[in-house]
Amino acid sequence: MKLRHPTSFLCTLYTLILGLVMLVEDRIYHLIKLLLYTAKEENAKVTPTKLQKIFFLLEKEKGINLGLDFEPWFFGAYSEKLQDYVHKLIEIGEVDVVEEEEVRDPLSGAVIGYIKNYVLKSDFKPEEQDREIETFFREWVKKSKDEIMNYAYRKYPDYFEYSKIREHIFSKFKI
Repeated sequence: MKLRHPTSFLCTLYTLILGLVMLVEDRIYHLIKLLLYTAKEENAKVTPTKLQKIFFLLEKEKGINLGLDFEPWFFGAYSEKLQDYVHKLIEIGEVDVVEEEEVRDPLSGAVIGYIKNYVLKSDFKPEEQDREIETFFREWVKKSKDEIMNYAYRKYPDYFEYSKIREHIFSKFKI
């Protein structure tokens, strides 16, 4: 039996790992487009917060580990990695950001931002193996952002400990 040189083994291992990472990334891009496709079918809007929470619940409720590394943040569970994937889809023209509603400063009345929605621009058709996740997305995308947040706050409170809107959600749903 001939032994391979250690660097040859490491190069092969590196290539395999890189291939797996690319497969996971492709899957995440596919799932983002699946969510936005489902939203379009349901005539529902997907804000950045709603997208984050639905993917958080996908990992937690369905046990699908996408390696998104959700952390407690100002508006609850947040994944910087997921946001990077969305930005890449926007950059390459597969997803569009639609600014719809002005957000005004309550004191001055000045416009300080816009409520944004993500819209799928590219042609996309779900695959047969997407059915279970599409059903999951369909269930959640029809709910309001506040309904999703209420559920996530109650079920996963550790991810919402730094939330700036915690009291708003608690008072709205009388938690």
